[in-house]
Amino acid sequence: MNLFQGKRIQKYMLYAFGEIILVVVGILIAVGINQYNQKKQLDNANAELEKQVIAQLEDDILEIERYQKELDTLQHSYLKVLNRPYDTTKVPSGSIIGTILLQVSTITLNSKVINFIDNAALNNSRVSQDLIDISSMYKIYMKEIGDTEVVIFDALVKNLKEIESTQDWYVEFITDFKCKNDCINFLLNDQQHKARMASLRFLYVNGYGGIIDALKNDLQEALDELTT
Repeated sequence: MNLFQGKRIQKYMLYAFGEIILVVVGILIAVGINQYNQKKQLDNANAELEKQVIAQLEDDILEIERYQKELDTLQHSYLKVLNRPYDTTKVPSGSIIGTILLQVSTITLNSKVINFIDNAALNNSRVSQDLIDISSMYKIYMKEIGDTEVVIFDALVKNLKEIESTQDWYVEFITDFKCKNDCINFLLNDQQHKARMASLRFLYVNGYGGIIDALKNDLQEALDELTT
């Protein structure tokens, strides 16, 4: 009798142990499937993010190329005012005085690519590291661009302040946008004013333009890395 009961208990324990094994295996399978699905969703989200970043890189490269043409026009406008050789086909018809005295010519880049990357859940792939590097690159360049724009704006304002405080024709110029003989003579011949124009040209072309050129090269390298 005891032997019989012992066999029944042993059989029951084996059955219970088997049930436990089945439950554990089921849980492990469920966890594995869930992890697989999560990884697949993450990979799909990262692939979509990569497409968005590629599109943004392409848009920004096109915007930089557009701005480089604008900057080239501005460069020749400054050269004309400074009595240096310039390309007449690149200088707009009409007066360029308003352009170089009153307008701040800057580039417009969309920072959404940074938000895309910084707010995304990234996997451990090489592409994810590339995206993190791209976000860091954008932040560095945008700070450099912003800082240089402040310097250019301040230089323009100081130049206007100098004209305001020394030239009688300033009121008519800034109010009616009329530049008569005394205005034209000052802007084209006053050596201190031309020195300030030379400094502005340097800030735009060598400073700001140099940053933009470097940004374009780095964006193109990042784009090539993502698309090859």
